[in-house]
Amino acid sequence: MNALFRNRSGAATPSSRPADPAHEEETRERQEARDRTELAALREMVPPPAAPRLSSTRHAELEAHLMNEINDTAATSDAAKSTKSAKSRSAARRSPAFGWLTPGRSMSLGAAAAVVAATMTGLAVTGSSGQTAVAAPAPLKVESSRATVPLATVAKRAAALADSPGAAHRGTHRREWALGMWDDGKHKPKQMPVVETRARYNADGSGEAQDIKDGRVVHRKHLPAGSWEKFADFRNTPPTTVGGLDDYLAKESPDTRGSAYWTMDSVEALLREWTPGPAQTAAIDGLLAKRSGLRALGPVKDRAGRQGQAYGVDFKGTVRWTIILDEHTGRILGTELSSIKTDPKMQLKPGDVEQYNTYLD
Repeated sequence: MNALFRNRSGAATPSSRPADPAHEEETRERQEARDRTELAALREMVPPPAAPRLSSTRHAELEAHLMNEINDTAATSDAAKSTKSAKSRSAARRSPAFGWLTPGRSMSLGAAAAVVAATMTGLAVTGSSGQTAVAAPAPLKVESSRATVPLATVAKRAAALADSPGAAHRGTHRREWALGMWDDGKHKPKQMPVVETRARYNADGSGEAQDIKDGRVVHRKHLPAGSWEKFADFRNTPPTTVGGLDDYLAKESPDTRGSAYWTMDSVEALLREWTPGPAQTAAIDGLLAKRSGLRALGPVKDRAGRQGQAYGVDFKGTVRWTIILDEHTGRILGTELSSIKTDPKMQLKPGDVEQYNTYLD
């Protein structure tokens, strides 16, 4: 692993020996060979396109981003060793490609991300605003005292409210947590902080991203014009019809066609970039109700203590996506990814929560 973090900044090593073209060529060839070896090692860490949560497009983006992360880490690792906390991973400081890596199973299989963080600090993980790592939450608990509401019923209720005031807007206000994991079977999952962020964007792509702690903004970052176009994958406003949303998601990830799991996966990615209005909420609920394989899990309370109805879909008996909806309005309250089988490599057992997102606005 250490070879992955050699200094790759390209700076010349001081030497009193005159330049030798043959020697320089030999050095270049050795460097290229090492680079190819490192890239091969990186690709082994990145889940293949068929694995949960990554389409082929995102897989390619992730490979490129991991290479950039390692180059950046190599250039700053000496300075980082003197710091007392890890770099922030708030929404203001990462591209969506890395955002998809960080939470849930994509993070788990992308072990290089955890290696980067550990190499930079070697200390306990904290957020930019000082959040400390927390233990994994318990699985959602079904409340037997309340009735289960079919997804189709919730979707109809959302459709009836589709013309209510309110429009979709760029950016989100969400609270998220993810379990840091390795896939070598040797390391226990790492506890990570709960992070709350709020981001809003203007028509020119500028905006502001905020880190929030205990209901208070503790850090603000101005985002210059063009930031939205640079970082967002779902750049255009989400459609307000079920068919339109189906096409919209499939354009980014063709795997969503007819697949409840991949539709859930893409909806979660969409909710990292957009806060849906009532019309988009109705389209999302309607599309999920249309997909076979998404089943009612029962009434629950989300991670913010709000009552909702949970619906889940499994991926080949390994992981489960769960979405929590307000049963009266169809509003999306949260999404969660959890393990449903024992996974020795990840050191997971059935029911272990791998990530959650709670949508607050």
